[in-house]
Amino acid sequence: MSANRIAAAAVIAAAAVLFALTFGFEKLPEGLAGGFGAEAFPRLVLGLIAGLALLLVFVPSPAEAQAAVPRMAYLTGGSLLAFMALVPLAGMLPAMFLFQLGLAYLWGERRHLLVFCIAALTTAVLWAVFVRGFGIQLPKGVFA
Repeated sequence: MSANRIAAAAVIAAAAVLFALTFGFEKLPEGLAGGFGAEAFPRLVLGLIAGLALLLVFVPSPAEAQAAVPRMAYLTGGSLLAFMALVPLAGMLPAMFLFQLGLAYLWGERRHLLVFCIAALTTAVLWAVFVRGFGIQLPKGVFA
């Protein structure tokens, strides 16, 4: 059995156990529960993790040792740190929008209108899911 299949099986098993634990979450009274219940978000994330792990089953394991980490991986990690530093200042939505723009350009995408539209759409979806769906306020930031 390949290393990818072993890793995928372990991740799917852990996600299944954690998913089962969400059925033990305490139910809020109807008047206090806004949007989805407390169990919806963990189940959504665990389902996504299990789905991605399932995809790993179909990825062939590398036959040789991995090459050195490319420079772009460090730049991407640095941009994530910059995003996390920007969230408390600008707020989640502006930081998310700017992060997506910057990351797309860092990775070489030069279709400006497409990058702008995708960043705006995914930021709007994030707002809709958390603010409207789950009833969770996103961080506003000091400048907002």
